[in-house]
Amino acid sequence: MSATMRAIGGIDHCIILVRDLAAARIGWEALGFRTAPIGRHPDHMGTANHTIMLADTYLELLGVLTETEANARWRAALARREGVVAVAMRALDAEAAHAAVAGRGAAPEAVRHWGRAVQVAGAGAGEARFSTFQLRDEVTPGLRLFFCRHLTPQTTWAPGLTEHPNTAVGIERFDVVVDDPAGAAAATARLLGLAADGTTVRTTAGCFSFTSAAELAARLDRAVAPAMLPQRGIAGIAIRVRSLDLARAAVEAGGIRPAVLPEAVIVPPGVANGVVVTFIRA
Repeated sequence: MSATMRAIGGIDHCIILVRDLAAARIGWEALGFRTAPIGRHPDHMGTANHTIMLADTYLELLGVLTETEANARWRAALARREGVVAVAMRALDAEAAHAAVAGRGAAPEAVRHWGRAVQVAGAGAGEARFSTFQLRDEVTPGLRLFFCRHLTPQTTWAPGLTEHPNTAVGIERFDVVVDDPAGAAAATARLLGLAADGTTVRTTAGCFSFTSAAELAARLDRAVAPAMLPQRGIAGIAIRVRSLDLARAAVEAGGIRPAVLPEAVIVPPGVANGVVVTFIRA
C-alpha cells in the first residue's frame, strides 16, 4: 500500500459558503437536516459555521462574520456566488498526508493545528481540534481540496447530531462542472493516489463526478436547467438517505417542492445556497 493511501482516507466534509449564516441554517433545516449550534472560529479567521453531521462525513455551512485578511478568499468567492467552495479529504496522519501530496507534485501549505469552540449537548462548552493543510495551487481543476485530521472526533460528532428528519446518512457524490471532465478526474486521482474511472474518482467514502453543465442537467432529468449551474466548480451534492419517502416528506414539510424522480429527490440550487441537493437511497 502506498504512503498516500495509508495517509489519506475518503471524503471528510465540504464547505458550503453562504452570505447569511443564520438564514442558511434555517434553509437547510427546512430540507430536513439537523444543524449543530454555531461554532466560532478563532478571531483572526473571522468566520463561523453550522455543521450538518452525518454518520461519518458532514456538511459545513460557513459564513464570514468579520472581515479579516484570513477570509479574503472567502469574501472574493462570495462576490461571485454561494455554494460548495472546497472539499476536505480525511487525513489519517496529517504529516504523512502532507508528504504524500507534496511527493505527487502539489504545493501544500504547512500543517496547522487549531481548534474552535463548540457546544456539546449535556456537556456544555468544548473544543473541536484539527490538523489541516491547504494546497497553494489548484491542482484539481474545478475542485478545491484540502486535508483534515480530526483530533477530537467525539466533539465534532457530538451525540444527537447525526439523526435527521430526512434520514440522511452520508455523502455519496460531488458533481463538479469543468471543461475537461476526463482530465480533471485524472488530475484528482493522481493527487489522491487513486485510479480514475473515466470521469469519476471513487474514494473510500464518496466520489467525485466530473461533468459539463449540460450533461449534469440531463442526468438530473432536466429538473435543473444548465443556466442554474456554475460554469465551473462544484454544482451539487448527492446525499444518501435511508428513506426517499421520508426525505421527500421532510423537504415538503419545509415548504419546498422538490423534483421527484423514481430514484431521487432533487432540490434546486436556488433553495440551497447555490447547491443542487440530490437525495438518493443509501
